[in-house]
Amino acid sequence: MLVLTARPRLLLRNILVATDFSPASESALEHALGIARHYGSKILLVHAMGPGVGTHTEAAGHDPYQELAAAEQKLHAAAESCGDIQCQETLLTGTALEVVEQILSLDHVDLIVVGTHGTHGLRKLLLGSVAEQIFHHVRCPVLVLGPLACDGRSVWKPRRILLTTDLESNESKTVEYAIALAREHKADLALLHVTKPAGAPYPEDTQSVIEPYFRSRMRELIPSWPGLDYPVQFWVEFGADPATEILRVARTQEIELLVLSVKPSEPWATHFVHNAYRIVAGAPCPVLIVQRRF
Repeated sequence: MLVLTARPRLLLRNILVATDFSPASESALEHALGIARHYGSKILLVHAMGPGVGTHTEAAGHDPYQELAAAEQKLHAAAESCGDIQCQETLLTGTALEVVEQILSLDHVDLIVVGTHGTHGLRKLLLGSVAEQIFHHVRCPVLVLGPLACDGRSVWKPRRILLTTDLESNESKTVEYAIALAREHKADLALLHVTKPAGAPYPEDTQSVIEPYFRSRMRELIPSWPGLDYPVQFWVEFGADPATEILRVARTQEIELLVLSVKPSEPWATHFVHNAYRIVAGAPCPVLIVQRRF
């Protein structure tokens, strides 16, 4: 166990919550409100509608004006539920690219919070055209609540934080976020690296040699400050499927916040290639996604 004295304080002035008015989005908003109360943040509540809404093009039995009015009413009701938290409601329409450009033109966003509905809804929300464009452009962290994490908690106080790392590139920004959150909430912090088990022709005790090596690599991620006084643990797990191992550790260790990093050019291509959505969908807690530095 390493002990550190990181003292960065997160500044989350504006939190953008993307909503489709589903129960998952309601849970995401409740979670965002807990974060906003802790940091004194403003909520930017956003609902996006496709192109053609509010135009004269109407499909059979479809009234775009009525649809727009209904969305405005739902958005206002959701904003009213924010109570004492300052909330700015924004209804966006247009193509994927147009919506992204509008989001990027809003007040400076420090955090995006979204909820998911399950595997199908998760793919639609996180890997759909609008969201995919967002993740390619935004540089702020994204907090994702999967179906198992949408518990509607209004209190933001993670007590056990797990940072997953592939040890492949600069994850300093991700580490800074994890450390700051751990210190602010007096939470237990652990770093996890998953690697494939050694097979033939390597000797049976190869893992006992590999594990200390990866632990030392993870220690290098932690900044060096004098007067270290905060504990950090380093865990190494062996398995052919990183996503499965990460979820197993998250469940058995009762993790309350998972933190992972992504590459700016490939938002969902970490060392959990094609498995990031599985981690979010199966995580028993929210997942904080932070872009890497290069």
